[in-house]
Amino acid sequence: MTNPFKKKYIHEATGDVLTLSEQISWKIQGIIRNWFFVIGWTALSAVWFITPTTFGDSHSYIHWQLLASWLAVTVELIIGIAMIGQTKRDALIIRHILKLEKQEIRHLQELLENDEQL
Repeated sequence: MTNPFKKKYIHEATGDVLTLSEQISWKIQGIIRNWFFVIGWTALSAVWFITPTTFGDSHSYIHWQLLASWLAVTVELIIGIAMIGQTKRDALIIRHILKLEKQEIRHLQELLENDEQL
C-alpha cells in the first residue's frame, strides 16, 4: 500500500505537483465552488430562517449563525491551503525568470562591450 503523503498529486489544469493537503483542498473547492452548492446553501438558509423550529428549538438562529460562521472560516482555510502552495510555486518560477533575465542582461552587456572594442 502506498503512502498518500509521499504520493505525487498533479493539478489537472496547471500540471503542478501538489501536496496531499493541496490535493484535498482543490477537491473540496471543486465541490463548494459551484452553483449547486450555492443554491443548496441558499435554499437551506431560507428554510432555516422561514421556519427555524424545523431544525430545532427557538434558538436555532444562534445555531445557524454558528454553523454559517464555521463554514465561512473553514472555506477560507481550505482555500488558503491551496493558494499558499500556489503562491510558493509561482514565487519559484518568478525567481527563475528573474535569474534568466539577469543572465541575459549580463550577456547583452558583454556583447556591447565586445562591440565597442571592435
